[in-house]
Amino acid sequence: MAPTAGGERMGSIHDGHRERVKNEFRKMGLEHFPDHKILEILLYYSVPRADTNIIGHRLIRRFGSLSGVFDAPYELLCEVDGVGPQTATLIKLVSSVIRAYMDDHTSLNCVIKTPDDAVEFMRCKFLSEYVECVYMVCMGANGKVLFCNRIADGTPETVGIAPSDIVKAALRANAVKVMIAHNHPNGICNPSSQDLRTTSILFDELRRVDIELTDHIIVAQDGVYSMKKNNMFPARKTSGIFYEL
Repeated sequence: MAPTAGGERMGSIHDGHRERVKNEFRKMGLEHFPDHKILEILLYYSVPRADTNIIGHRLIRRFGSLSGVFDAPYELLCEVDGVGPQTATLIKLVSSVIRAYMDDHTSLNCVIKTPDDAVEFMRCKFLSEYVECVYMVCMGANGKVLFCNRIADGTPETVGIAPSDIVKAALRANAVKVMIAHNHPNGICNPSSQDLRTTSILFDELRRVDIELTDHIIVAQDGVYSMKKNNMFPARKTSGIFYEL
């Protein structure tokens, strides 16, 4: 069998079906594709011969939804029949590309003036994360984003930050305002007592160098929580060296 001009080998019982599905996507997009069929067409690029429709169904059954598949850890993806290292890598690559795209899209010339702005800015930063991590956003006086970076990674249950490191980073960025955000991958978005304590500490440490902590955003599967919007910002002074969220 000779390859086609595009490099794909023809002749398999699946080749005609795959080309029809690709043409369907090119003409109509993914809007009318069920979740398993979206996975079917994606997996054409990691599974050259097998019936990827069946694998798509298996993935949805195992993880419950399309987002559940993309959020699943690499090791669990590999446990699904028909999903090898190539396919698991492709799925995790796509989820990372989505996050990078949304990050870039929301960061361009962004100005954060309200808690709702903050929630929208941070909402997509934690896609497919299954450990707790922390982002720091530095802003100018008008709320224009100067710097946004992931500053800490932890476990599925906790992540540690050093307020002094955040203060140093804010000073290096010439920030007037700072916002932080972290996720609860296995919990709800409401802040824990430790979250509130750490926010209070960071609020005071930044205030000492005339930088305003504008919000602390918490992202979880059940939603996104703004401490500022919910009137949970500190009113007392505290001190410390290293704290867990």
